[in-house]
Amino acid sequence: MTAVAKVASEEDRPSERRMTFFEHIEELRQRLKVIVIVIVVLFALFLTTGVGSVTVSGTQIPMLIPALGPTNPNVATQFVVAMKYYLVPERVGGIPLNFSFAPPWDAYVVMFKVAFFLAAVVGSPVIVYELGQFIGPALKPSEKRLILRITVPVVLLFLSGVALCFIVVLPFTFNLLYSVQTVLGANFLVLYGDDFIDFVLLFTLAFGLAFQLPVLMYGLSALGIVSSDFWKKYWRFAAIAIFLFGAIITPDGSGITMFLVALPMLALYVVGYGAAVRVEHTRARAKG
Repeated sequence: MTAVAKVASEEDRPSERRMTFFEHIEELRQRLKVIVIVIVVLFALFLTTGVGSVTVSGTQIPMLIPALGPTNPNVATQFVVAMKYYLVPERVGGIPLNFSFAPPWDAYVVMFKVAFFLAAVVGSPVIVYELGQFIGPALKPSEKRLILRITVPVVLLFLSGVALCFIVVLPFTFNLLYSVQTVLGANFLVLYGDDFIDFVLLFTLAFGLAFQLPVLMYGLSALGIVSSDFWKKYWRFAAIAIFLFGAIITPDGSGITMFLVALPMLALYVVGYGAAVRVEHTRARAKG
């Protein structure tokens, strides 16, 4: 039995060729170089092209077309306009909601932020691949299998959080926040472009990260680091931590958006606990 356990332990060791510290640094530099090049190319692409169409044999084919100059909207600008059209109400309580920019250069700041955000999203497969190739040799086979097992849930949960944020939470949040202003007597409502983009991007990222909670709980229990009883015993402390997390990552100080992040996370905590119990039962059956 000891020999079998020893063989299993040896098979689960990292298959890493020993590298010096400077070789690791050089490999990391090369992989970061690839990531930076991809991000810069995509960033430039989203600033110099726009989503348009060309006519081929009488058929309109959508594609990226050159968009140079202030009168030709690029991909980043089109993305901002689309978000504004869908998320920002035209009127709140009968009062028009004005969309504007403060300093003259704000429009460019917004455009650059969105272009960088889109470049990071579109280039994320390359980023994940390069980082995975760097840390992969140091992982045990069991750890690699766990990462492969949770990859799809991570992506699906992140996209679910983003979709819920865009479709339900953000439109409701903008209406609610400006409704409070009208109740307090505001007769002129204004939303600045830079504040709008910061709020939307940070809030969306917060929801995407918050929806990773079940995967985190499952991974820790699958690796044997934390038992399911731990999640059950300390759920009150977890609830406090969730509300603190919601307060830290939400971009406004109203407290309303904190609850909009924290409440789904509490439900996801229950899902994560169920996943931890299941993986422990599966491991127990395999041993028995």
